[in-house]
Amino acid sequence: MKHDNNQQNQDIVASIYSMYYNDLKLYLLSYTHDVMAAEDMLQDIFLKVMSLDIITPDTAKGLLLVMAKRMIIDDARHKAFVRESERNIASFITQQYEQSPAQRIEAADILSFESRHLAEMPVKRANIYKMYRHDEMPTEKIAETLSLSKRTVETHIYLSTKDMKSYLRKIV
Repeated sequence: MKHDNNQQNQDIVASIYSMYYNDLKLYLLSYTHDVMAAEDMLQDIFLKVMSLDIITPDTAKGLLLVMAKRMIIDDARHKAFVRESERNIASFITQQYEQSPAQRIEAADILSFESRHLAEMPVKRANIYKMYRHDEMPTEKIAETLSLSKRTVETHIYLSTKDMKSYLRKIV
């Protein structure tokens, strides 16, 4: 009985996928302006839909649009968080260099700790962090240079920044 219910649910999700795939992709694309990012979001949406026990073709369109809108909002919040983190770190480093010689020495120490911690990070993540923080490359350029999706680069920036902040808080 449970297997029949599961198969029926999979059939419903498959039909919903074929009905709304293009519309949802266009909706997400209007936000992201990036085909790969829109497809990543779309895949995440349908993975969530597949885990739902009860879904009907009648309620699917509204549910999918709500899920897509929430995913767009989450993505916007994530990008805002990354930008804010970048500003905070840049401001912190700038303040350190504009201060007394003792404070400049402390800033140099922090930069050396940063270098040491970068050596402990996975190579790809550390390279993306350096390109973004030190070379001041935009995410699009990093993605193009490394042949990665923009979303992958943003994820690496977020994770490396979070990791670096945590590390620096422990030692400072």
